[in-house]
Amino acid sequence: MTPPDFGLSIIASWIANKIDKSLKKSDQEYVTVTQNTSPNINPPIVEIETESMLLAQRFQQIIILMNENRSEYNKFTIANLSEILNLEKRSILDNIVTGRIEPTFDFIKQFCHTFRINYHWLNEGKGHPFEVSYLYYSPMNYLNDIIKLNPERIYFIQNQSDIAETFIMLGFSDWYYMVCTKIWHISNHVGAGGRSQIYDLYRLVKELKSNMFYLKCYGLKLESKEFFAIFYGKKFPGSCLIGDMGVQGNHPWWDDFTDIYHTFPIADDYLRIHGKSFIDAQEIIKQELNRKENSNLALHNKD
Repeated sequence: MTPPDFGLSIIASWIANKIDKSLKKSDQEYVTVTQNTSPNINPPIVEIETESMLLAQRFQQIIILMNENRSEYNKFTIANLSEILNLEKRSILDNIVTGRIEPTFDFIKQFCHTFRINYHWLNEGKGHPFEVSYLYYSPMNYLNDIIKLNPERIYFIQNQSDIAETFIMLGFSDWYYMVCTKIWHISNHVGAGGRSQIYDLYRLVKELKSNMFYLKCYGLKLESKEFFAIFYGKKFPGSCLIGDMGVQGNHPWWDDFTDIYHTFPIADDYLRIHGKSFIDAQEIIKQELNRKENSNLALHNKD
């Protein structure tokens, strides 16, 4: 064995011995080793992160994400989060967030349930913070849930792209949102299934308006990066409402979308305001209505 190889062998053995001792010290410790193979440099540095520390970091990240775009006077604090959680003492959450104590599984579940957070992310770091599945194939499938759950607000959120991807988000409070994890393309870049879904989105909005939910409906158009960050649960859903929503206000695209025969006074500006994909989607709705009308007429004549 050459002298350099012998030096490396000694360092490798020293690292293995340190790791072995650290792992025996606690089954829940995570060991990060920084190795330098130069024989003239000090021995490797071993940094240890406990499970409590990792959990604390994720709790801290949740609070940071929930406060994105919020003013200094309107941020979520340990005190008001503790109040929302109905904790007897704010020190309970404070100790968890700072890593002084490790939360129980029941507490983690309660926290995730209260703020609609991905349990697997908070507990294990898997997935994204607000990635919670709420999936129906058709927009109309959400109607019964909306009527039953009676959210404070219903958001029709659209991507500013050529195919105008769209999803629905239900808002129940400043800290609780349900993102409907299905995207529909509001354009002619769709097949038969996509055409049916565009038609069903039209039906959903019409039903909500007839069920007195009209005043709870809001529209929003986001740039692609923010749109997909919200949809995939990387960002707190409410952050987009305080940002663009606070500046631009309610975007009427969802309401104009139902004006397929262009009877609203603003109809002449639809192409400029909403783009070609919007007009194409309205044409698809008219075609679907005609197709269903002809189908019903054929059945009637057959009878």
